[in-house]
Amino acid sequence: MRDPFPTRDHGLVYAIDVRSVGRERELYAAAKAGEFERLRPGAYRLSLPAEPEVSLAERDRTRYLMMVRAAAAQLDRPVFTAHSAIALAGLPILGPWPNEVYVLSRDGTASRRRGVVAIARTTDVPTTSTGDVLTTAIEFSLIQVARRAPFEDALTAADAALHASRWGGALPLTTLARLRAEHERLLPFPGSRRTEEVLRRSTDGAATPLETLSRIVIEEFGFPEPILQHRLWLPELQRSAFLDFWWPEHEVAAEADGRGKYLGNSQVATSVPRGAADAATFAAKAVIDEKHREDAIRRQVRGFARWNWAEAVRRQPIDRYLTAAGLPRTRRPRRLLTQK
Repeated sequence: MRDPFPTRDHGLVYAIDVRSVGRERELYAAAKAGEFERLRPGAYRLSLPAEPEVSLAERDRTRYLMMVRAAAAQLDRPVFTAHSAIALAGLPILGPWPNEVYVLSRDGTASRRRGVVAIARTTDVPTTSTGDVLTTAIEFSLIQVARRAPFEDALTAADAALHASRWGGALPLTTLARLRAEHERLLPFPGSRRTEEVLRRSTDGAATPLETLSRIVIEEFGFPEPILQHRLWLPELQRSAFLDFWWPEHEVAAEADGRGKYLGNSQVATSVPRGAADAATFAAKAVIDEKHREDAIRRQVRGFARWNWAEAVRRQPIDRYLTAAGLPRTRRPRRLLTQK
């Protein structure tokens, strides 16, 4: 069995360390054989088997976060921004994470070299510590994402930064007022119109990336803007339901079935079943409880729609479900800015 390669924090292996012990060729052979994954020039991590319970999106986020951490160790006192800063802050996006890290330019000019994008600056930029690395302030970082990322990614990250769970836990990372103030401070800049479109739709009421995507699709098909997280009392169950989307003028409600809320899951039951039988019982009870909840909601509204991730990505099912629920179109249908 081969001796392990020298590693640093987070289990990363660097070519410069392996070279110092005369095993560089051995590392490259291991990478070629698929035993190690190259994150960026000179930085590797052990290839791990895919875990069925971990989504492709989460694996991609972890890959990118490790890439940023590798760059932090290799570069000279970098200040991360844009995607790299929001990844370190734990914020999500909808699409794939990039293959480049983003840092603040030291000389004020933009550049791209060996997987590192240096973002130009024309004014002072506030910085903060995220763990053991420096990043630009979250407001500046989000604006850099809004300037260059697909619209869906930028709005997802902004919504997540603004969200405060009604169940307690993590506080929001910023406010819409602070985001808008930073936008005004940086004007004029390339991509400002795209940024304005993101900020105009950003909200602290979207609890999941799926809800953010759903809002985009709802607008694209011309449906009216919904109220988010509307509280509805269910007398027969003696508890409240929080509706993802609510149109009071039409008495239509909708729910988006996604896993995981922004920045924590404080609402999840604290006692997790351990055995297989207990887990099955727990899951069955959750399904029954949700069925009772939905039935109680339907009895208080004129129309009800529900969709999942796959249906939201396809977009058309949301159109069909809301139309069938009796929701009219009140806006001109149009595709929002999704291009890179």
